[in-house]
Amino acid sequence: MNTPEFIAYLKRKQFASTTLRTSETVIALYFDWLAAENLEPEQVSYQEILGFIKSHRRQASQRTLQHYLNVIRHYYDHLIEAKKIEYNPTKGVEIKGVRRKVLYHILEPQELHQLYNSYQDDTLAGRRNKVMLGLLVYQGVKTEELRKLETSHVKLREGKIEIPGGRKSNHRIMNLESHQVMDVYDYVLQARPEILKESNQETDRLFVSLTGKASTISNLTNSFLRPLKAEFKQLKNAKQIRASVITKWLKNHNLREVQVLAGHKYVSTTEGYKMNDMEGLKEEINQYHPL
Repeated sequence: MNTPEFIAYLKRKQFASTTLRTSETVIALYFDWLAAENLEPEQVSYQEILGFIKSHRRQASQRTLQHYLNVIRHYYDHLIEAKKIEYNPTKGVEIKGVRRKVLYHILEPQELHQLYNSYQDDTLAGRRNKVMLGLLVYQGVKTEELRKLETSHVKLREGKIEIPGGRKSNHRIMNLESHQVMDVYDYVLQARPEILKESNQETDRLFVSLTGKASTISNLTNSFLRPLKAEFKQLKNAKQIRASVITKWLKNHNLREVQVLAGHKYVSTTEGYKMNDMEGLKEEINQYHPL
């Protein structure tokens, strides 16, 4: 039982300092329970995980139990990475009564394509917006990832774009759709230099404002999402677009492949999107099985 190695693992995964502190407390609690049960972490199975949860049901809320489970799940992911075990015993364990966030109406692939094709604006801002919209619709990029993109991340010769990782997402390199390439080419080599010249800017950021003033990525995305929402009543926001893209991927790729495409740190995050396809807008309640 090595807490420092586990905390070092979490640090490598770029978890926040508050998460490190609470994880250290939870894993110490778990280790105490293992010692009382005369168990080693590597010996634990699904049934022992259930036993730990049962032993803390009276003194902990459902949300706290979910937090305990999340930390223990990360601990066994760490042991798998260290090649000490091959299977995470927390897999399949869920906590009853913990509400999942409301899921989105899922846009069909043809609807996503229609969003992209319907946006027509030949101004400098419009040409920038078309590229941003394409990355949402076809690569499922998060808005905060758009903010991180620099010109060096665009690989025009290969028809690819590099998405930098962060605390909550993994780095990945994604293919551009053939019909995106010309729009990206036009923006990077023509429209963007004109924007920089007119606004007297010098920056490596891929997406820049026309004013030269600092502009949040949400302001830039809202400039094209707002008119699209007026035209497409089912469109809610950029998160809905990403959920729709990931749900589409799940129909054509296995779970691990989709995890890579989506940049998810953990496959459990990817698994959550399966419900989008099954339940749509319906709010889900986790069922704790077999308790």
